Amino acid sequence: MTEFKKYIFPFFLFFIFIPCLGLLPLGASESESAQNRYKILEDLSKKFPEKFAEKINKNKQVFLKELNALLSSEKDNLLILVDKKHILDKGYKPKTIILLSDLKNRAYKLDRPDIFLSETAEPALQKMALAARKAGIRLTVSSGYREYEYQSNLFNYYIKVYGKLKAKTFSAPPGSSQHQLGTAVDFGTIDDSYAKTPEGKWLAANAYKYGWSLSYPKGYENITGYKWECWHYRYIGEKACGFQKKWFGDIQYYMLFFIDEWKKADIKK
Repeated sequence: MTEFKKYIFPFFLFFIFIPCLGLLPLGASESESAQNRYKILEDLSKKFPEKFAEKINKNKQVFLKELNALLSSEKDNLLILVDKKHILDKGYKPKTIILLSDLKNRAYKLDRPDIFLSETAEPALQKMALAARKAGIRLTVSSGYREYEYQSNLFNYYIKVYGKLKAKTFSAPPGSSQHQLGTAVDFGTIDDSYAKTPEGKWLAANAYKYGWSLSYPKGYENITGYKWECWHYRYIGEKACGFQKKWFGDIQYYMLFFIDEWKKADIKK
């Protein structure tokens, strides 16, 4: 028994003095990392309406688990924030864009033959259009991918017609348009009346099921920087649509802004 104590005693002292030596037990670094993330989460949530911040902070573990799953599956800049303060480079282009009129067996109509879209977004557009057709709805695509130069010319045209102040409420300056991503689509008539059409109503109720999100909802003009556009949808993926609906009141801008801020904070920590 004495011999046993002789060998055990040094080990006992070693574990007693670990904290004094500044050594961390196994798993402590992971715990510290989690606490850092919780702190970042609490700080970021203050930038959002209280109802969203409260829900997120009461469910930190669940929120972070779902956020990590979403970000780990992100591809082709589907969740990049693009607006008047978050500008794309002049030379930014999607990896692969396709001319929609070249595709056979399209379930959607084209307003004109020269509409392009990211190869990432088109299958989801076709899937959504097929579902709409089963409901007796035929979706019409009126606009898709726009190059920086095209958006620049369009914006300058609107400035000449309406003046810069008014033009900025409904048209994006070059580099700040979601259309440059190649994952945004304007449907139908491109005016407010579209919301009351069968097509517009169907999209409002069902687009999220196929990964499409309304970018500029009514009542959020001061948040998004643009007036309500019932026809403008962006493909962000089904998982992102679910995450947006659950945690951010189905407001695309809030989710994309959070993700942008989170990525920046995560890099700095």
